[in-house]
Amino acid sequence: MELWDIYDNCFEKTGRIHVRGEELKEGDYHLIVHIFPINSRGEILIQKRADTVKTKPGMWAATGGSVIAGETAWEGCQRELKEEIGLIAVKENTELLAVLRKGKRFRSIWVIKSDAETSQLTLQEEEVAEVKWATPDEIRQMVKDGVFWGYDYLEWLFQKVNEKLNES
Repeated sequence: MELWDIYDNCFEKTGRIHVRGEELKEGDYHLIVHIFPINSRGEILIQKRADTVKTKPGMWAATGGSVIAGETAWEGCQRELKEEIGLIAVKENTELLAVLRKGKRFRSIWVIKSDAETSQLTLQEEEVAEVKWATPDEIRQMVKDGVFWGYDYLEWLFQKVNEKLNES
């Protein structure tokens, strides 16, 4: 049984716990992480969801998932990244870009700088079928083709990725 902290509309923990799979009450939110590793060539590491996952099986997406009760957004970012693709996030190579509210969720959006080769990654077979590095243009085309999760903030993310590359 997976447990989540419940947040209020001001992104404050309420002290209450939610059981995954149950309906959230009106005014209650839970926290998820979306993690986008970026490399020095301006590519983003994306993953294909396993055919066995409940939500959007076989769809390309960001690494991420729900933050479990007692975790911070940072701890959830580290755990999900390590669990799903075997990549280690440290504060020196990782940055929280934003926390966005949509529906019953707060989405914390992260970037991690990494030039890891996909062959070096350890995929969680229950969650991830494959990974690949893709350019923003390739991801845009994948969204048009209906094979990549159409996050409502993608264009903003691509601009932020470009800014991060120019900082290097």
